[in-house]
Amino acid sequence: MYELSRVRFRTVGPAGARFHDVTLDLSGAGRPVGAEQVALFDTTATTHRPSPASLILLENGGGKSVLLKLVFSVVLPGRRHTVGTTNTRVVEKFVMPKDVSHIVLEWMNPLTGELLLTGKVLAWRNQIASEVSDNLRERWYCLRPSDEINLDTLPMAVGTKSCTLDTYRDELQEAYAADQSLALYWTRHQSDWTGAKRTSPCRKRPSTPCARGRSSATPTGCTRRCGRLRRTRRCLQRRS
Repeated sequence: MYELSRVRFRTVGPAGARFHDVTLDLSGAGRPVGAEQVALFDTTATTHRPSPASLILLENGGGKSVLLKLVFSVVLPGRRHTVGTTNTRVVEKFVMPKDVSHIVLEWMNPLTGELLLTGKVLAWRNQIASEVSDNLRERWYCLRPSDEINLDTLPMAVGTKSCTLDTYRDELQEAYAADQSLALYWTRHQSDWTGAKRTSPCRKRPSTPCARGRSSATPTGCTRRCGRLRRTRRCLQRRS
């Protein structure tokens, strides 16, 4: 079970509680990785797990609920899963017309110390906010961070100018083409993302860069057809 280590928000949130580029750091406050017993006077550098419990204090309207809703929008993909409300249009209100919004979670394996990033990018089509939910572009991804590509160095901007969603995706895809250990996986479908997380994110279903820099994965239609075939076989076996 991975533990949340750090969270990064960029250009996201309602007007009164905006996160322009904020990193919430929960790392290094827990027990040593692997739950090893450390000697009292041991001076060897030890990797520690994230904080087992944290308290966030902000004044009313400071953005506590916004923060939790943004985090859970990555953990539970899809606007139907929103913490603290039944309103299915909450996420749309957190993205301004010209925003390219990022929510990225850094996770740590408590047994090995291995890190994993899971992220979400949002942007309105043609930079025009709309009542139509489908006009809000959403992409989910995960990767294994390296010294070059990690939570702090993700190519979200060039100087002070934010990269477009497509440019950001292409930059990460180029980095993955140069370093396959990143195990980058992109998707625009909630079902694909949920399936990838259930099968150990970024390990069993990495994307494969093609000549055009796009990521390829098993088509959703193929997955559904295979599922139907498996169910049909099981039905026939029971009847026989």
